[in-house]
Formats: sequence, structure tokens, C-alpha cells
Amino acid sequence: MSSWQTLSLLVHLLALALWLGGVTFFLVVFGPAVHELKPGAGIQVLNQGRIAFEAVSWTGIALIMITGMVNLILRNQISGGNLGRYYMVMLSVKIFVFIAMLVHHSLQVFKYGPKIVSLTAQVSAETPSWPEPLRAHWQKWFMLLKINATLGPIATLLGLALIKG
Repeated sequence: MSSWQTLSLLVHLLALALWLGGVTFFLVVFGPAVHELKPGAGIQVLNQGRIAFEAVSWTGIALIMITGMVNLILRNQISGGNLGRYYMVMLSVKIFVFIAMLVHHSLQVFKYGPKIVSLTAQVSAETPSWPEPLRAHWQKWFMLLKINATLGPIATLLGLALIKG
């Protein structure tokens, strides 16, 4: 394995850790902590966290895409253009899982994000409870996050299979 391939794999893993670490942090730490706040403050804090999470996530996703392509090019050069059937099947499944994760993340950002922003802007700091439309959008947003939290380790294991394959 060349030093470029090692560096690319390292950056790929760090980008994956950035994205999945953000997902895990949001699900395990940030989300539950917000529920301990009063509804008015919790709504605002959760939205600010969502905005920060999206920025971190898109950075990780961009790095994953770039380093993934570099890894494939380097692997193709090393193998002399013959990647093998096992490698191609595993790569295809991994790309499918990654695209599914990307679709879920895009739905969070582009479908539910704007609705959450507009509904959050209508909520005052003294709101005694979560408005139902806002709660419904957050539940859908979190469901997509949980799906990605499930698919992430699958993509990681497929990546490990590619390294060994």
C-alpha cells in the first residue's frame, strides 16, 4: 500500500468518523439534553444544533466522496485495472448504502430543515410546550438520523471488506 493510499484511507476514515460521530452525538447526547430544557429554549437550541450538525456533516460527506474516488483510482492502478468480482460487488453495495445515507441526509436538510426553521421562528422563548407541527417535523428528521446511524456501521464494515478484498 502506497503512502498516498494510506493517507487517503486515513482521511476517508476521519471523514466517516466526523459524519457518524456527529450523528451519534446528536442522537445520544444533544437530543436527550435538549429535552431537559424548557420547551421554548429547547426548540431554539435544538435548531441551532441542527444547523451546526449539518455544516459538519456536509464537510464529512464531501471528504468521503473525494477520498472514496481517490481510493478507487489508487486501487485500480495497483491492481492493473482488474479489481475483481468480489471487490466490485462489495463496492457496489457500499456505494448503494452511501447513496441511501446521502438521500436521507438530503431529506433532513432540504425537506425538513426549512420547515423546522420557519416553525421555530414562530415560537417564543416562553412557549410552554412543543407545537405539534414542529414536533412532527422533528420526529421525521430524527427518524432519518436514526436510519443513517444504522446504515453508517454497515458502510464501515463494507469499507473494511474492501480493504481486505
